[in-house]
Amino acid sequence: MNDPARESVWLALSELWLDVEPTEADLAYIARTLAVSGFSLDELDAIYRLEVVPVVYPNALATAGEWTGFDADWLFEKCRRNQQRRTYFLYRWRCWFLGRTVGALMNAHLRQVLARVVELRERTDDDPS
Repeated sequence: MNDPARESVWLALSELWLDVEPTEADLAYIARTLAVSGFSLDELDAIYRLEVVPVVYPNALATAGEWTGFDADWLFEKCRRNQQRRTYFLYRWRCWFLGRTVGALMNAHLRQVLARVVELRERTDDDPS
């Protein structure tokens, strides 16, 4: 089943794992995408750690990793499978371990993006129009 909001979040978060340092514009795009998704910060974090990271982390280990963007169909198929596995203990443990090892590489960027999401949502809440 397609969930366009979740798919846009998967695609945006996968950009943190490309074989290039994200630019200011990249981080702003990712934050805007997450801000309008409707997902809570906790759910965005869970989507990242449990659905996206297990799919894209090998790119950080590759000698010449993907740098232009992941194939959307491939990414969506893999992330959908991970979404269905989220409740299994062993799968969650594996994701926790990935987050503590390879995933730690991208934690700073994720924190930056989530802080921007908060700012964007607060601005929208304060907008009287």
